[in-house]
Amino acid sequence: MGGQNQYIETGGFSEYLYEQIGKTVHMNGLTGKMIKLKTDKDGTHTGLPSFSNTSDVYFRKGKDGLACQAKAYESRKMIIDFDWSHKHINTSDGRTFPKGIVHVQRYKYLGKDENGKVIYKRLSGEARLMNNAEMKKYGALIKKFNPNVKFR
Repeated sequence: MGGQNQYIETGGFSEYLYEQIGKTVHMNGLTGKMIKLKTDKDGTHTGLPSFSNTSDVYFRKGKDGLACQAKAYESRKMIIDFDWSHKHINTSDGRTFPKGIVHVQRYKYLGKDENGKVIYKRLSGEARLMNNAEMKKYGALIKKFNPNVKFR
């Protein structure tokens, strides 16, 4: 659970920046964990790591103690954000997503820079609602970490 500079491609991290809060949840073939930055006292840090270690989905704790954001990973690399903690307005088309309803933001892999650093772009201007396949795959896990969230 860490950033670009700590990520070891063959497994693990040179330094772990995050720690788990609560229990690991296994559901629908996925592993989910609520995490926080080690330096964050209340656990409501403003982001989730770019790379995972052993989890398919990491969750961020909101001020109410329930998850307010999730990030899904494939082969340890971030692929999508699920966010419901705020009202979101797309810059591309003006579409609005109210607070409490999940909006999905994909990550686009752009390659590596001259130093070998992996470059991603979050397509936040093109957010959308969860599709049926995502609801089937991730829905129960998201609801386990926040039963109040709505998908549509």
